[in-house]
This record gives sequence, C-alpha cells and structure tokens, in this order.
Amino acid sequence: MRRSEHGRHCGPDKPWSRPIAICRDAIKDAIAGLVASVVLVANIVSFGALMFPGDLSAGIPVVVWSMLIGSCVAGAWIALSTSLPPLATGIDSPTGAVLVLLSALTASDIRAAGGSPDIAIQSVMLIFTAATFLSGALLYGLGVFRWGSHFRFVPYPVVGGFLAATGYFLIAGAIRMVTGRTALTFNGLADWTGASFPKLASAVVALAILLALRRWVKSAFALPAALVAMWLVSVTALRSLGLSGSEHGWYFPSLGTLTVWLPLRAVRTSPLSWRMFFHLFPELLAVTIVALISLVTKVSSVEVGRQAAGDLDREFRGHGIGSLIAAPLGGLSSSLQVGTSRLLEHAGAATRMSGVACALALGLVGLANLDLPGLIPIPIVAGLVLYLGYTFIADALWRPYAQRAWLDLMLSIAIMIVCIEYGYLVGVLAGVVCACLLFVISYARLGVVRRHLTRAEFSSYVDRSAEASEHLRTLGDAIQVYWLSGYIFFGSCEGLYERIRSNIEAALPRRVAFVILDCAMVSGTDSSAFVSLAKLRNYCDRNGTTIVYSSLTRAIRGGLERGGFIGARSRHQAFDDLHVAVAWCEDKLLADEAVKIDSDFVSWLQSQIDASLKAADLIAYFKRKDLDGPMVLYRQGEAADTIDLIAAGHLAIDVATRGGENLRVRRIATHTVVGEMGFFRRSLRSATVSSEGPATLFTLTHANFEQMRQERPDLASAFLALVICILSNRIDMRNLEIMALGSN
Repeated sequence: MRRSEHGRHCGPDKPWSRPIAICRDAIKDAIAGLVASVVLVANIVSFGALMFPGDLSAGIPVVVWSMLIGSCVAGAWIALSTSLPPLATGIDSPTGAVLVLLSALTASDIRAAGGSPDIAIQSVMLIFTAATFLSGALLYGLGVFRWGSHFRFVPYPVVGGFLAATGYFLIAGAIRMVTGRTALTFNGLADWTGASFPKLASAVVALAILLALRRWVKSAFALPAALVAMWLVSVTALRSLGLSGSEHGWYFPSLGTLTVWLPLRAVRTSPLSWRMFFHLFPELLAVTIVALISLVTKVSSVEVGRQAAGDLDREFRGHGIGSLIAAPLGGLSSSLQVGTSRLLEHAGAATRMSGVACALALGLVGLANLDLPGLIPIPIVAGLVLYLGYTFIADALWRPYAQRAWLDLMLSIAIMIVCIEYGYLVGVLAGVVCACLLFVISYARLGVVRRHLTRAEFSSYVDRSAEASEHLRTLGDAIQVYWLSGYIFFGSCEGLYERIRSNIEAALPRRVAFVILDCAMVSGTDSSAFVSLAKLRNYCDRNGTTIVYSSLTRAIRGGLERGGFIGARSRHQAFDDLHVAVAWCEDKLLADEAVKIDSDFVSWLQSQIDASLKAADLIAYFKRKDLDGPMVLYRQGEAADTIDLIAAGHLAIDVATRGGENLRVRRIATHTVVGEMGFFRRSLRSATVSSEGPATLFTLTHANFEQMRQERPDLASAFLALVICILSNRIDMRNLEIMALGSN
C-alpha cells in the first residue's frame, strides 16, 4: 500500500513531472547536438579546403560559411520532418566530392576566360547554389509524386562503385591537402618537398588512431573525443616545436573571418555565361543523381541500424524543401549523416530536437565568424578525410567480398574505375547499363514459366463421367499447361519457346494437341516478346498444336489480336479463365478422339451397381426432370432436400461472393451426381445450380431415400456406394493436382 501511494506521489502524475521531463529531454538533446556538431564542423572545414585549393583559398571562408548555413537551415527542417528521428545533417560526402570536381571545372573555365580568382570563387559558388537548387527540386518532386518505392531497388554494385570512387577522391584530396600535389603515382613522389612527409606521416597517424577506434571502441563518443584530443595534442606539440607559424604550413592560411555570401547579389556581377552553364550541366546533373543515390543508401543504412522502417517519400520531401530553402540564403545542400545520427542516439538524444540543436550549433558557428580552418592543424583534417575515404571504400567493397558475390564485387570496382577516369555521370550511366544487362541475363535465365503440368495432373473444374475422366487422364501429354509470371520480353520469351518446343518433341510420337499459357500473373510484355510468340505460333502450326491463352490483360490481348495470334482468322484461342480454357481443350480432345459416352442413362447406372441389382428398381425411387433450356435448379441458401443424378446435359455451379457477384466454381457433365453435400449433411445449399441448356435429371428426395432404405436396403447401399465412388474419383483427381502443384 505504501509502495502504491509512494509511486502515486512521486510518479508522472505530479503536476510538475511533465515540465521536468521536458527540461531533461531538452538538456539531453542540446548536449547530443553539440557533440555531433564537432564532427560535422571538422567535416565541413575539410571539404572547404578541398573545394578551393591553391590560389583559390580565399574561397574557403565563403564556402565554409555557406556549408554551415546550409547545414543549419536545411538541417533544422530535415530534423523536424524526418521519419527516422533523430537525424543529424551536414555536407554529403559523395555530393561534396562531386562539388570538388565541379569547382575545379568551373574555376578552370573562368580563369581561361580571363577572370580573376575572386570572380572564379563567385562563379563556383553560383554553380554550387544551382546544384543545391536542382538537387532540392529533384528530391522534392520525387517525394511529392511518391516515387520513393522505385528507388528502393538501386543495384548494390552501382551504389558500391559510387561510394568506392568517392572514397578514392577523398583520399586523393587529403594527400593534395597535405602535400599540395595531386599525383598519387610513385613518379609524383619525386616532386614532394621534404616538409610534406612529416605532415603526411602525421595524417597517417591520425588515420591509424581513428581506425583503431573504429575497430576496438564501440562508444559513440570515441570519434569526437579523439578529434578534440588530437587537436589539443597537435596544437601543443606545434607550439612547443615552434611550428605554429603560418610560414611552416602546418595550418591552413589564415582566413580572417567567415565571409557571408548571398547568391542573388553575386549573380549580377558574375561573368558566368549560359554557355559555361550548359557546359557544366552534365556535372550538375551528376550532383543531383549522386545526392539521390546517396540519400537512398543512407536511409537504408539508418533503417538497418535502427531496425526501423522509414518513409523514403517523406525523406525526399524533407531534404528537397530543406535545399530549396537554403539555396537562396547562400547555403549548400545538406543531407543526413549516418555516423553523426548514430552519435545522437548514443549521446543521449531523446527527441528529434537533438537534430535541430545540432543544426542550430552549426548556424551559430557560421554567424559568429569563427576562423575555424586557421584553428585546426592540417594533418588532423587530412587524417579525418583519409578516414572517411577509407570507410567509404571498405564499406562499399567489403559487403560483396564477405558474401562471396564476386560478380557484384568486380562490377563495383569497374564502376569505381569508370567514375575516377571519366566522372560520376559516365559512371552512373555505365553502372545502370551494366545492372540492366545483368538483370536481363539473370531474369532470362530464370524464365517466366513458374509451373508446368499436363492434363494427367491438372484438370478443369468440370466434373465428368468416369469414362471421360479416365480417357483424359490416359491422354495425358495431349494438353499441357504453363503458368507464366513476371514481365515477358525477348529474353524470357525466347526461353519459353525453347521449353515448349522441347516438351512437344519429348512427347513424340504422341501429339501435343493443346498448349495452354496462363497469364494471370504476367505484369506485361514488350514488342520484342511477340517475335518469339510468332516463332512459337509457327512451330505449333506445323505440329498441329493449338495455343490457348488464358487470363490475359486488356493490353496483352489487344497486342495478340493486332498481331493475328488470336481472333477469327486464327486457330488459336483466348479465354478469360484458366479452368474455362482447360475445359474447352478437354471438350475438343474428347470430340477429336471420338470418345463415346453411353447415352443410355439406365445402362450407365446398371454398370455402376452390382449385377444382381436392377437399375430400373433404383430409378423407381427417383423423379425424372426434363429441362428444355437453361434453368436454375436450386439456389444458394435454400434447404438441401434433394440429390440429383445427371442423365444428360451440363450443369453450372455458382457461388455468390461478398460483392454480390456470382463466381463460377464448377461445371458438371453427364453421368454424375450433384447436390450430395447438402443432402447428406441436411444443411443449406452452398451454391446455386443451374442447367446450361437442355438436360435430364433424376431427383431423389429425403422421403424417397428413407423409403428406399426401409424397403430395399440393398438398393440404398448400392446408391451410397455409387455416390462414394464418384466423390472418391473427384478427391483422387484433386489429390493428384495438389501433389503436382506442390512438387512443381
């Protein structure tokens, strides 16, 4: 009792408990956001140095400010709108690598036209803004039209090749940052100065520390703590060795203060022409494509890590709006960061507001005009860039290697090489083309035939006489049924032709009279598929085989009709339902084989009972019904007080669906029984039974059956044995179908 009172007194029902919880969550979010911003700031500074090297270094404070503002504005919006909170955002590494290349191309064009470094910087920033706007528009459009599901199936080799190429560019950029040289070949080492090797060795030491943390330390605080510790140690060491001066080159050149940049103001003075813009448009397109692929990959990574399902359309809209808002304010495109988002979780983040806190921290750094590049030694930044490059390459190539997916591994490496040699856009196209070719080859090898049975294993929904059923089962290979699925194109359809041809030849010397192609699970066809279907038609015509199509879509049926595959001038047929198609083939086969069913009902009935009994004595208990045409015998839901023997004609069995429509489930032919389920269970009719034309039935009521049991128990037993035999034959056929379908 005390425990419950104490719990009620101190529990969440107290008036001030909710404000306390809100304050506690806010503190957790703020701390987590500040910790995550440490890594993002270092990453932004690194990319700033990569985007404006050499005599363009005056652009570093501009682009760093732009990335900070973009990460603030877009990051806050994304953090609030994401379906996978909490998220931290910053400059996207794959996109940033493409922007580095875009910066070099733009600056080269401007300098070739006689522009100064300042003008080149302004032009590069305008191109960056255009890339941000295009990326935002693309992502927002995809999200609005809810096309996210179409990008869930990006082939892994394409993604792996892009990420590996991004890692290469990051490593090359880090070496260029330390040495001032772009070459990664052994011949290029001869041009390095002696001061370059200590810097590169320091960067490698930083890389080794970060890799050790990645391997042995699982704490999310390890990376930011290591960065801060390395910064303190390196600053102290450089001061003690007298190497902190700018002339020694261990720091980036002093930037003074971060420079505010507004695109609307710069567009009036920039010499960037439309010709230059269209010249750079392929690279701008590459930025948008890489941003899209990177976002899809990162969302998938976060989903796997958190074991949660995100809304990709929502992420597209959030990232798109964030970029569209940031672009006119001078901000660069910002995307979710998997590592720092994970850091938010482990740093105690309670809500999505931790991502907002991280974004606001980046904005405050930009607005405070801090000289961030001048505060961080170059080897620390280079080591972080080397670490990022290594992780991209390792993560991209390790998965196919671990899974022994050698083809995926080789394709990823090939796409990486193409991206390095010819650019991301060519790499995208090459990767998509290769992935499509591999898919076509794999899908064609898989084929479209999901199941193949003959009439000996699969029958229609028509219940026939024992003689007809046995004859159809004996004929067996004469009717062959193929269940098709998927998308039919030239590769898969050619495999279908070869399979049917081999099956027809394997049945020789017996003739395959009918080939049924069920298309209920076919999603579509292309024009090339009809070429193979024409080959199949011509082959079947030469062998006297009729092709029967079932369950065709309107589009496929129209294509077959226009091509003359079906229609008035063709021997080949099409039906709306598989069972109707099989039943038509059975009827034609019985007619072609001249299978005669004894039309004398009394003679048939006599053959089904003991010879010591007379069929006429059994029929005496039945009432004969002669139907002149289609007529409903009994309806679903009525009392089942009769059972009928079919002497002639065909009956149809329909079941009412929940939508009020009638579904044809079975047809019954001459010399069999109908109505037995409700009759012997004394229940209501489970279906509606009607004649399809003229028919003759013999009807037995409950009263007459009881009279038969009392007066002639031998006849009653014979009648029960007849019903059991008919039902057993039906069950036997269904068992054969189940076994065949299960093993096929």
